Amino acid sequence: MNFLRTAVAIVSLGALAANAREFNRSGTYQNSRGKSGTFAQTIDRQPGQYSRVTTAGDGKIATVTGSRTGFDGKTSDWNNTVTANGNGTASVNGQYTRQNGNTVDTGSTVAKTSDGHTTAGTYSTSTGKSGNYSIDVVNADGTHTKTESVTGADGKTATRVVTTDKDGNTIDRTATMTGPNGKTETTSGSVTLDQ
Repeated sequence: MNFLRTAVAIVSLGALAANAREFNRSGTYQNSRGKSGTFAQTIDRQPGQYSRVTTAGDGKIATVTGSRTGFDGKTSDWNNTVTANGNGTASVNGQYTRQNGNTVDTGSTVAKTSDGHTTAGTYSTSTGKSGNYSIDVVNADGTHTKTESVTGADGKTATRVVTTDKDGNTIDRTATMTGPNGKTETTSGSVTLDQ
């Protein structure tokens, strides 16, 4: 399942990261010069990684870069270039350099939907692995569902579905991961926030 771990790390799929946090924002904007449009933004934070994708409707390009040095002194770096296509989609090209020096290159298209967004892309590693991945995010009635899929060159697919429900000040989260061997693992947790 090494190909999954590698691909998941670069595209910020968040698999295996129990304390990963994702933030989603979308809406419309209008500035003082009369320009307006829509945007969708996803921010993923997890140990050693940070990914931010913003889709705008004016064809502008944004670059997101960063690095992290762990307690062992090893550093990981990432660099994403986001190009808004002007039709509710964005093209994202990125490279992630892991602490061991191996790199993962990705290319994807992010498309806004009526209730979230979708991502479809490919990846290749400096160790010769390659494949494709997809992410489908749906927000509805206080429930956030994120479905992730990674398929390696051998045709084997691993998936992860994370459902987060908010009811008042209580947040319930369930994650189900199915590996390329068909084995499934489910974790769940609940947090109650102080008011």
